[in-house]
Order: sequence, then structure tokens, then C-alpha cells
Amino acid sequence: MRTSEDNLIALIRSSGFEVDAVQGNEPGPSVDMAWRAMAGFGVEPVASLPLKGDLEGVHQRWLQRARQTEVFGEDGTFLLTAVVTGASEVGWVRVRLTDTADVSRLVDDQGRIEFIARSQSGHHLCGVTAEEYEYWLVSLNI
Repeated sequence: MRTSEDNLIALIRSSGFEVDAVQGNEPGPSVDMAWRAMAGFGVEPVASLPLKGDLEGVHQRWLQRARQTEVFGEDGTFLLTAVVTGASEVGWVRVRLTDTADVSRLVDDQGRIEFIARSQSGHHLCGVTAEEYEYWLVSLNI
């Protein structure tokens, strides 16, 4: 039987990322804390895209913003989570960007793109959330 960790890693790999290791929730912020920050009152997107339609621009917009906000470490790694049952207990997965990576393939069981990328330090978050009619690209320094 597949575990939550198996499902999360399979989703990340199918999106073209290279998985280095499961890091867990320490040191923080935890996955739960990051989702609460992303959905916090007053959070505004740095960009938005229609929920339905062409999703080709999602990856490039996210990649550009993630680079600007220093999500990637010097070795090219960063931490990632996506909406999969049990992902908050699994914690962060350390991944590396590849030429075939595409965040628009990080879809939940409702077919929506939802994920958070986090810097190793935990100070920078950059992710995509599905709102009522749009995808929001959110970038936070915490």
C-alpha cells in the first residue's frame, strides 16, 4: 500500500523534479505553517492566472519569482510540498530543478495546481494556490 510520502514523491517526480531527500518539518517553518502564511488575511498575489485555460505560463512565472526571492540554494536545491493527502505530516521534500520540471503538473486530486516552494533557510516561500476563479502566485518573506 502506498503511503502519503510515496504519493507526494511520485507527484513531485512526475512533475520533472529530482528528489534529493525527505527533510520533514524541522527546521521550520513546517508545511502547515507555510500554508497558513500563504492563505493569510491580507496576502495578495504577485501575479494571477485564470483557473481554467492555458497553464503554460505558470511555470515560467513561478520560476522567475522563485529566483528573485532566493528560493533556490547555491547548489540549486529547495524544499517543496504539494497538496497530497498526508503531505503536511511528511513535511518538506528537498528537490532540484531540472530541464523537464514544470510546476503546472503539481496538481491535486481536484485537478488544481497547488504547491509551495521554500528556501532551505525557511525565510522565503513562493507557491501557487487555487482561489475561486484564479491561480495566485504568492511570494512571501517570513
